[in-house]
This record gives sequence, C-alpha cells and structure tokens, in this order.
Amino acid sequence: MKLNLGCGDTILKGFVNVDIVKRKDVTVCNLDKFPLPWKNNSVDYIFCSHLLEHLNDPINFVLELHRISKPGAVINMIVPHFSFCASYAELSHKRPGVSYLAFGYPEWNKEFEGKFKVTTKLNFTRVNSKWLNHIFNPIINLSPILYERFFCYLLPCSEVQFRLKVIK
Repeated sequence: MKLNLGCGDTILKGFVNVDIVKRKDVTVCNLDKFPLPWKNNSVDYIFCSHLLEHLNDPINFVLELHRISKPGAVINMIVPHFSFCASYAELSHKRPGVSYLAFGYPEWNKEFEGKFKVTTKLNFTRVNSKWLNHIFNPIINLSPILYERFFCYLLPCSEVQFRLKVIK
C-alpha cells in the first residue's frame, strides 16, 4: 500500500490519498488522532508534502508512520525550511519551518534513534528565477550544516526533503 498523507488537491494515482478535508477521491482522516487507522507493517511507501508543520504532535506522527510501515518502506517527507519567510506566513502552521538536522541528530530526537536511515536534501526554489535553483541546490547541499549555520538567511531555501528508510 502507498499513502499520500495530507494530500490536499494533489491526488496521486496508485496511492491512498488522505486529507482532513473531504474531496473527490480522498480518504478523510484526522492525522492528529492516534493510532492512525492502518495496521502495523502494512505500508510500503508514504509521501507527505508540507504536512508535518500543520500537525499538533509531529514526533508521535512520525512514530506512527514507523509503526504502520513495513521494514524497508520509504517515507518521503517535504517540509518548509525555517529560513523561508513563507513558513511563518501561513496561519495554519503549528510551527514554522524545520532544520536539515531534524532527523539527523538522534541526541535531539531520541525517539527516532535506530528507526530510520535518513537521507536529506535542501531545496532552494525561486519561482521567478528558476535558473538559480540549478546553481544553488548543489552548493547548499555540499555542506547543509555550514549553509544553515552561516548562509541560510542570506540565501533562504524553501524546503527540506527527508527520505526515511524504515528500519525494523
């Protein structure tokens, strides 16, 4: 089974599309209520784009994703980066953006230790100047820690993409 959580208007073929708002071809579910309605070890792939910042309890949500995922399942999660001004603008956000380090330092989030193999990528996105994306994305991903520490407010990136491979 493949899940597209917090899908909004983005309906993906071959996925169970889930959102809190009733729409055509969408399964309605409040993703803030635990346990999530899927069985243990039942999901192969999870996609959620710009969902985590809307949830009341993102840590328990991610732990629930681990519970429902099969061993080796992949979770692709895209969230706003904290340096992006729009991450503060949407009033439905429970928290602003996220750091590259959110899943990369187990001492900060001990709940995730040993549960995922994490690959992370920063996405620098400029809609009006798309040619800049191809220049800056490889540069900021050479050393994301250095970028976040010294340069992220000079050249803010829009989002962080986490690829979590489930370990069980």
